[in-house]
Amino acid sequence: MQSERTSVQVVEVGREENGRKLISFLEARLGSLPTGLLMRLVRTGQVRIDGRRCKPFDRVLAGQMVRVPPVNVERVDKLVRDLPGLQVVFENDEMIVIDKPAGLPVHGGTGWTDSVHDRLKGCFEGQAFVPVPVHRLDRDTSGLLLCAKTHDFLRSMHAAWPTLTKAYLCWVEGVWESTGWRTIVSKLAKAETGRGEQVVSGQGKRAVSHVHPLLGDGQKSLLLVVLGTGRTHQIRVHLADLGHAIVGDPRYGRGGGLLLHAAALSWPGHEFFVLPSWQGEFRIERICAQDMKDILATAPAKEGAI
Repeated sequence: MQSERTSVQVVEVGREENGRKLISFLEARLGSLPTGLLMRLVRTGQVRIDGRRCKPFDRVLAGQMVRVPPVNVERVDKLVRDLPGLQVVFENDEMIVIDKPAGLPVHGGTGWTDSVHDRLKGCFEGQAFVPVPVHRLDRDTSGLLLCAKTHDFLRSMHAAWPTLTKAYLCWVEGVWESTGWRTIVSKLAKAETGRGEQVVSGQGKRAVSHVHPLLGDGQKSLLLVVLGTGRTHQIRVHLADLGHAIVGDPRYGRGGGLLLHAAALSWPGHEFFVLPSWQGEFRIERICAQDMKDILATAPAKEGAI
């Protein structure tokens, strides 16, 4: 561990950054400083906009001058161990962030002898606390999965989970006509249908999804979806109801391999972005993590705890 002293930094907001959230602006411009440190500096009044106090999620305006004071930063090498059968994105003393492959369930169950939880038990056999997934992803959904390494972290994340930002990438059938963000709201509940048990709209719990188009080729569209709630199969049902089933969805579409990926997960002090490994016509190398960050910074505000 090494301690370094940064210098005073005064950064002018560019025209292309007009309206961006302050914390997002700072992260993009001052990536060398940890997000958690930037949040503390803002909340304690050490970051100033045109000489005035501000809040992390205030919007910056073109031409404003943002001042960050000199700080002592402890540089700690990121610990990413090799866990057989699991692709680790990040690890520290509290958590492991995994890029879960499609087809692997988070927890085992009837007919399944392999799962993320089973693999974690194998990797941490004999330890007092075996890391456990904090949340769930559908078996056929790939992407970011947060796992807790301590009881305290597990409890704290369960309490904070509704306030986190969770964003997904998906290819859907057809042309998504609207531009910018579109909010989808409905009530969802499980029901028996001709295709077995499915989630259907019309009654049940309120579900909110925010959708922004990224790419399209006239036959399919790539969408970025931010969850306002976390209901079972929410994204899949919302999009299918609009006539834009996710490509490859075996339950609400035509099957063939679900192209739904948990690409972004963030909360104060932490941000994780992982792009999917889709190939062929579904490759999205033109969409990078920074592009997603910029679009996510304009996402509709959360309605509060859900």
